[in-house]
Amino acid sequence: MTPSTPFHLNSDLSAGPDPLRKPAPNAPHVLVIGAGVTGLTTTWHLLDTGYHVTIISKEWASYGRTQRLTSQVAGALWELPPTQCGGVRLTDQELTEADLKTAQRWALESYVIYEKLAANAELARAFGVRMPLCASFHTYHVQDDEPTHAKMEVARRLAPGQFHWGIELAGKYGVDVSSNGGMKDAYEHPAPVIDTDVAMAFLMRLVRSKGARMYTDSIVGDLRDQESHLLTTYRADAIVNASGLGAREIASDPRAHSLRGGILRVVNDGSDFPKIESSIIVAADEDADGKYIDIAFIVPRSDDTLVLGSIEQAHEMNLDLTPNSPVIQRMRKRCEDLVPVLKNARLDPQYPFAQGLRPYRNSQIRIEREGRKTLAGQDSRIIHCYGHGGAGWSLAFGTSKACLEVVEEVVRKHTSRL
Repeated sequence: MTPSTPFHLNSDLSAGPDPLRKPAPNAPHVLVIGAGVTGLTTTWHLLDTGYHVTIISKEWASYGRTQRLTSQVAGALWELPPTQCGGVRLTDQELTEADLKTAQRWALESYVIYEKLAANAELARAFGVRMPLCASFHTYHVQDDEPTHAKMEVARRLAPGQFHWGIELAGKYGVDVSSNGGMKDAYEHPAPVIDTDVAMAFLMRLVRSKGARMYTDSIVGDLRDQESHLLTTYRADAIVNASGLGAREIASDPRAHSLRGGILRVVNDGSDFPKIESSIIVAADEDADGKYIDIAFIVPRSDDTLVLGSIEQAHEMNLDLTPNSPVIQRMRKRCEDLVPVLKNARLDPQYPFAQGLRPYRNSQIRIEREGRKTLAGQDSRIIHCYGHGGAGWSLAFGTSKACLEVVEEVVRKHTSRL
């Protein structure tokens, strides 16, 4: 349950049930569209800053046999850009140096929040976050690849006492160094892992407790064309578009598209193979023909569940994969080749497989005010926050803080004209 006493994660956020700064009756009101991790963490920031907030979404986190939100089926291993899983490193290379530094700042801001949540036993259980070691294996020598080497040095600085570098880590993790084209290097460091089902439930409870109003509603067509209606209907001063993949329609953004992913969930209770308690990944790479090679991604999701991934399928909108699909069978084999004891793994009988559509935007996360005028010719009060790809959890608290800053500027300019 939500902690009964405030726990300040920083000067801007409290994990307690009440807003850090109680809103005045006439405080600005923000309408947030979307109830994934981006929408909920942005709502959290807004509430603790003293805003009134209403969230509308056509879908909410669910816990039955129906399709779950993308935020729930995410691998949810924190990673510093350039990412190696679910995002993917090869697409991150399209970023400018300035954009990459911004994304890294967002990731590090999120890391600090997860680290503080994990350090508090009650909050760690309530949020579903832990800080196990993550072993990153590479088919090349890290020091020969500048982006990877720079990223590794950041990991070293984050936790120098728990950082280790060397291919001898293969023995510690039961990794077959001949797998996946041959492992040449590795390093380990603590990295947050989020149990997404638990975390989404926590976030929904928390924002509701802090005063958010939540309604099921759908936006059809361009949001800009409905801005005045929505502001009036919900008595809002600004709108945050955190609709993820939905932004392709409601922001009329052709750059937004899907990256289908899937993960297998196996029993990790020690009965079929020695329990795996650290994350193990192999970096994305290219083959001799320049084609993308999917990674091996092994992450302990909860006390007795291990997640195996990963795949990336651009522009694929169908959710019709199964554990027996050839691409998923190949994915499983990559993980088994990397860590051979996984050949004995059993699928979770209750929840064996999850798939979702990552909301990708040509490596460009969009956090900005809508540039088009309203139908009445006025400056828009829509703020976009979408396009996180597979890095939604890694960047969540950093991008929601950045979105808050844009909201404050938009609201300030609007109220100064009243």
